[in-house]
Amino acid sequence: MSPLRTTLLRLPMLRRPITSSQIRGYSSQNPTTTSQTGVFYKAWTRPVAKTALLAVFVYQLAYWGWSKLEVDEIKETKKAEITRLEAQVKKLQDERTSKK
Repeated sequence: MSPLRTTLLRLPMLRRPITSSQIRGYSSQNPTTTSQTGVFYKAWTRPVAKTALLAVFVYQLAYWGWSKLEVDEIKETKKAEITRLEAQVKKLQDERTSKK
C-alpha cells in the first residue's frame, strides 16, 4: 500500500460512520449562541415593519383627505363660474329682448 493510503486508513474519522450532526455543524449549536445580526433582525424587524405600515397608512389617509378637499374646492369654483356665466347669459338675453 502507498503511504498516503495507509495514513487515510488510520484517521479516526474514516473508521466510524458520519452522523448528521457532523454534517450539519450548525444544527448542533447551542440556541443561545446566535449571531449579532440575527439578534438585531429578530428584535427590530417587527417594530420597524409595523411603524412603516402605519406610516404608509397615515400618508394614504392624509393624501385621500387632501385630494377630497381639492376636488370639493374645484367643484365649488366651477359651480360659481357656471352660476356667473348663466347670469351673464340671462343679462345679455334680457338686453337683446328689450332692444326689440
